[in-house]
Amino acid sequence: MADRFIDIDVKLDLHIDPDALIAEVNQAAGRGLYLAAEHVLTTAAPRTPWESGDLQRSGDPRERPGSVAVDHGRLQAALGYDTPYAARQHEELDWNHPIMGEPKWLEKTLRDEADNVKAIVAKQIRRALRS
Repeated sequence: MADRFIDIDVKLDLHIDPDALIAEVNQAAGRGLYLAAEHVLTTAAPRTPWESGDLQRSGDPRERPGSVAVDHGRLQAALGYDTPYAARQHEELDWNHPIMGEPKWLEKTLRDEADNVKAIVAKQIRRALRS
């Protein structure tokens, strides 16, 4: 029975640089946050109050790349609209939006998309760990 086994002498020399690994994961998480923020803004578009389209365009990452910013050190993302009335449109619950849109559109979208946001960030981290 013992002659069925082959004795193999293998030496694996494995070097892991934890600092490089952490940096790569943080970079991937930041990339994921950026993509997730873009996703939220794009998904929020149909809920955005609309009269002339200026408000919606001011939060469109394709139209205004500055609508998303990521702090890679803190791993925080900021997203938003840059019209002077965007915050008020968002907060005024009693304002009428006869064409389309609703108050709290960004907040509602972020809540609704929370699982997708996590999945987008996780996907980028998984990709980084595979390389």
